[in-house]
Amino acid sequence: HATEGPGGGVIQGSASEAVLVAVLAAREQAVVKYRELHPELSESEIRGKLIAYSSDQSNSCIEKAGVIAAMPIKLLPAGEDLILRGGALKKAIEEDVQEGRIPVICIATLGTTGTCAYDDIESLATVCEDHNVWLHVDAAYAGGAFALDECADLRRGIDRVDSLNFNLHKFMLVNFDCSAMWLKDANKVVDSFNVDRIYLKHKYEGQSQIPDFRHWQIPLGRRFRALKVWITFRTLGAEGLRAHVRKHISLAEQFEKLVKDDKRFELVAPRALGLVCFRPKGDNEITAQLLQ
Repeated sequence: HATEGPGGGVIQGSASEAVLVAVLAAREQAVVKYRELHPELSESEIRGKLIAYSSDQSNSCIEKAGVIAAMPIKLLPAGEDLILRGGALKKAIEEDVQEGRIPVICIATLGTTGTCAYDDIESLATVCEDHNVWLHVDAAYAGGAFALDECADLRRGIDRVDSLNFNLHKFMLVNFDCSAMWLKDANKVVDSFNVDRIYLKHKYEGQSQIPDFRHWQIPLGRRFRALKVWITFRTLGAEGLRAHVRKHISLAEQFEKLVKDDKRFELVAPRALGLVCFRPKGDNEITAQLLQ
């Protein structure tokens, strides 16, 4: 947080919550903007035209957020390298606009669940900026690697996104649940979720230095997740946490070498951070037997 500027951060329970908050906030912002531009349309007519986008490699929580938000999320085909790029998003948005739909948000992924692929944030950001579409990044697993200089490539384009989440309960050794969420303009979330009752009034209202986090989340009350983050960081230190992430990556590199050296197995995707995707050569039945 800073005393100047509208950005800020909040701890959500999980990536699922963070994604849902981003989807709901983007939806409400889009409805308000579109009603101003087209006062002849009713709110229900506008809501019926809204649409969102993500990769077909994205986590199931993104599709679930669309169901809860009552807004279709179109899962766009990733490339052969399993990466979603701006070209696919641009094509989908242009087609939907021609058909009268209203593009709202694109949820990109840094570290997909299946192969830990990283969507091309820079090209996606360019398309989103051109079409006034909210860009959220789900970096639930891979976001912890932002702390490593050797993983600086992961941060490309991050300064251009509207919101981002990553889970401290993965690489960062914090107990579940604890998902950090960053917002370029927190006011857009607060304006979308703000419900005031007389019993919620307090003397610190309107002070930017003291965020009212009930407006940044689904529930009214909050767990004290910050305490376990503070204890973990104070106990291990920044370098201790970086060493932990590097150890995971090193173990994955060792396992990748073992797979490559064994003629019975093959890699099905490039190793990414601590994830190695491999399979036994031959029919899928052999893979199923190994999995069992």
